[in-house]
Amino acid sequence: MNGRVYAGVDLTATTRRETAVCVVTSGVSAEFFRARTDFDLLDVLGKASPRVVAIDAPLSFPPAGRGLRRCDAEVRRLGVPILPPAMGPMRLLSERGSRIAGLLRERGMRVIEVYPRGVQRMLGLIGRGERPTEAVARRIASLLGVKVPRGLDVDEIDALTCALVAFLHDAGRTDELGDPEEGTIVMPSAEVLDELRRLLGSSER
Repeated sequence: MNGRVYAGVDLTATTRRETAVCVVTSGVSAEFFRARTDFDLLDVLGKASPRVVAIDAPLSFPPAGRGLRRCDAEVRRLGVPILPPAMGPMRLLSERGSRIAGLLRERGMRVIEVYPRGVQRMLGLIGRGERPTEAVARRIASLLGVKVPRGLDVDEIDALTCALVAFLHDAGRTDELGDPEEGTIVMPSAEVLDELRRLLGSSER
């Protein structure tokens, strides 16, 4: 699947902060962009034409309007903490995520909700409460067959992790947690997580 394009988006709740976008051409390159407005974000993704866009943000609300969706509860059962989509500042992020996902789907793009910090933790790259470092970014990039520049910040590393999940999803190597009727979170399957942990362990030797 080398040469195929995937995008990861670490979405911000408002345009006061820039959204980090990572566009990966598997086996070739990883490029990073910043987008402030919805228009800027749609422009970056439209030009990239990715096969899958993976967004780090809730793309739906619980049916009752509060509490957890089934997918959130399933992520928590994996031992990964996650906030309810409608709680406090998360509501703004969820509203923007839902809007952006709808606009992208109207343009014919495949869009999935992902949780990169959970993926990093399940891969053993970070511990509870830790934030990813540049070393984590290099290890994630190695799984995509690309190199990344020095000086990446946390948002860019999360966007890169989103792109990894987009790549795995296109290859049919993910699970969709939750109920499609109310929204799902896409995670690497258990078998793939084991495989990736072995690959990461080998790369350290």
